[in-house]
Amino acid sequence: MLKPIPSFIYSRANQIFMILFVPLFALIFISIYRPFDFDRVGDIINAHIGISHESMMMLTALIMAVSGMAIGALSRTIMGAYTKRHTLSYLGYIVWILGEIGVMATLFTLFTLFTNIAKPMPELFRSTFTKTVLIVFIPYTISYIYFILKDKINELKTLRKQIDQDETVLQKAYIQILDEKNEMRLSIRRENLLLIESADNYVCVYYLNGGKTKKSMVRNTIGRIAEHLQGTRIVRCHRSYMINLDHAQILHRDKEGVFIELGLDGVPDIPISKTYADNVREWLVNRD
Repeated sequence: MLKPIPSFIYSRANQIFMILFVPLFALIFISIYRPFDFDRVGDIINAHIGISHESMMMLTALIMAVSGMAIGALSRTIMGAYTKRHTLSYLGYIVWILGEIGVMATLFTLFTLFTNIAKPMPELFRSTFTKTVLIVFIPYTISYIYFILKDKINELKTLRKQIDQDETVLQKAYIQILDEKNEMRLSIRRENLLLIESADNYVCVYYLNGGKTKKSMVRNTIGRIAEHLQGTRIVRCHRSYMINLDHAQILHRDKEGVFIELGLDGVPDIPISKTYADNVREWLVNRD
């Protein structure tokens, strides 16, 4: 019971909701069921100013609702100021709510004395306090259920956003190699992917695993792989090759053309064709 209540319970938006919702519910409830001993009010006032009994009962309910709203607004304002410097436990919150109800019941008791002076004040207060508790119990319960559901929805939204962010990070950290049916066959950390070599209707994917060069065959064309990896550091440098430019170590030219060396055992030198030379040239210009 001494555990602090969740901060969303007394957030500004939720406090305003309770200040408005609870009196509105009480107004409707009192107007329909008339739980307090105000039956003589209409007759007394009608004798002086000519207001009908039904109208006076509606006015009485409205006065009670507005009074309750004023008490609730004052209480919630004080609570807001208190919780800025102190924590409020479940027990403290319950005591606070009972205090609110006690102030409301005292005000309603004084009003009831005007119409029912036969009952002693302690008995009237006990009866009014019990009825006030019963009246506000339903809207208070509905409010707290609403606050909890709203908080859980916000938590789910935050979690969903975090998951989306994590997925984005993973997508940036890993390269996915799809087959001809667009089903993922390999997911390789970006820094571990070396090159992709065309082999007819297959591609051979070279990658590092445990410091060693590995190869894996996937049924797909290098053209479709290039479309999927467009915008990454994995660029096409030849009609039969794509290379991770972050692994390029040496660029050399001989009588057969221009080649990129990765400096790894088991990995061939990669030719650069004139058709795709601009891809590599752009990398050379923009490389840090």
